[in-house]
Amino acid sequence: MKQFESLLYIAILGIVGLFGIWLQDALIQEPVQTQDFDQRHDPDYYIENFTATGLDKNGRRRFVIEAERMAHFPDDDTALLDKPHVIEFEEGFAPRHTYSDSGWMSSSGDEILLTGNVRIVVEADSRSPGGTMKAKRMRILLDKTKQAGSLLDG
Repeated sequence: MKQFESLLYIAILGIVGLFGIWLQDALIQEPVQTQDFDQRHDPDYYIENFTATGLDKNGRRRFVIEAERMAHFPDDDTALLDKPHVIEFEEGFAPRHTYSDSGWMSSSGDEILLTGNVRIVVEADSRSPGGTMKAKRMRILLDKTKQAGSLLDG
């Protein structure tokens, strides 16, 4: 009888222990993680050998943007450019070519920040002998009504 009583106590303690483990697992569940893709800064698409051309009101080229690769980010509608090359056209002047290692383009597309080995090449024309400039960073505003391009301190 004593053996039966001891086994009964052990079985009851075992059942209470298993119930406690089950209850703990049932009550303490990790929250289900949902991914909010609008809050992530991941590119939604890439374009290899990217080229974009901007025109003025009369249909003449104002600028051409080329890059080895463009990555678009949907959360802020910006883009990163690998090895960008920006060509700016202004009537009566030679085209201005700007090269860099990388670049960032604003959501409106009228501002480009170039970084890493920025090189600006202006061809010779009737008003200027042309030349080459180098910088670490450069900001280009493609909408000329806002402001001209500027070299940034670096």
